[in-house]
Amino acid sequence: MTPFERPDRRCPKCEHKGYMFRARRAVDGKPDEGGGKFVETKYRCRSCSHDWWERIPAPPEQKRADTGDAA
Repeated sequence: MTPFERPDRRCPKCEHKGYMFRARRAVDGKPDEGGGKFVETKYRCRSCSHDWWERIPAPPEQKRADTGDAA
């Protein structure tokens, strides 16, 4: 198992590498974006306090296995 590597993420305004996680939400994509589900994550720059959102495709939903309890 490889250790977690922090992505090389920078503030789009000042290019500073320091940022804080602020929020995360699941959203449905627009038809012109190919539809599907996305995860939007909000960050705040530690240097200039600029807030920005990043959108990535949501991971596929995992199917739940039945526990075998038949009623």
